[in-house]
Amino acid sequence: MSRESSCLTDSASILRSPQERKETLRKIITKAEFLQQVISDNTINSLETCMEEIDIINSETTLEEKVHNQEEVLMDSEMMNISSKVLKQCACSLTKNMSSYNSVEFAKNVVKHVKQLPNIDSETIDWSLLENKVTKCFKTMPQYSTLLGTLAPLERKEITKRKPAVRDSQAQIKRPENIVAVDKEEEGLEQTVKMRMFITRYYKTHHESLDFFKLILHPTDFGKTIENILQISFLVRDGNVKITKDSSGILVVQPCTKDMMAQTKTGRTPNIQNVVCLNMDQWRTLKNTYRLEKPMIDFDNRT
Repeated sequence: MSRESSCLTDSASILRSPQERKETLRKIITKAEFLQQVISDNTINSLETCMEEIDIINSETTLEEKVHNQEEVLMDSEMMNISSKVLKQCACSLTKNMSSYNSVEFAKNVVKHVKQLPNIDSETIDWSLLENKVTKCFKTMPQYSTLLGTLAPLERKEITKRKPAVRDSQAQIKRPENIVAVDKEEEGLEQTVKMRMFITRYYKTHHESLDFFKLILHPTDFGKTIENILQISFLVRDGNVKITKDSSGILVVQPCTKDMMAQTKTGRTPNIQNVVCLNMDQWRTLKNTYRLEKPMIDFDNRT
């Protein structure tokens, strides 16, 4: 049995007074604080000895004494705090020492290992014996081969440029035999006139403007919806109708008065033509919103 263990056994057999226990605790705390300042190889063993002494003191103290004498409890908790700091310092010191590497010492160990191999002359070292072990520690690059040298250059072919063809100045220019004259008025212009008449007639009858999207929307034909938008844009360009917003912020169409049309023709009122951009998804959304069973105007059905 060691000397320290025998001392702990003797101290455990003698019950100390509260004053003696306090004095012993102060000495242990002072010793532990010194361990925190100087970290060595025996730090862990010294800290373990201190903790064993603390355990002996706690075994001598009853629960009732700890309640009435809380100074010992406070000193015990202080010792626990100091011991955790000492262990933290030891962990940091161990981490720093683990990263150390001595290349000279490593080389000596390698030479010593090779000399201890069987069938090796002590004077001459055969390093090829380590080849199988060492090559496994390195990543091998894949083998590949390249095309060495250059290809023989191909013969250059002479390119002959074509001479520009000369037109015959004496070639006769023929006119078409039949010239067909179109006397019929364009269909788009007729539709624009019908659109203007419909807007004017609706405004005089109901005394209110037309909902723009309700006017141009065709519930079953996307192409006709786009055609109606173009017809409205032509009427706006010519100053026949105007597009504004009502109190709810909805676009409405109404015919222009004679004074407004005269100012547009003389150029006193600037006139701007815009075309609304409408795609298939927006057309479907408008169709579901307005829920029209049939279009408000349909030129094919003479509406």
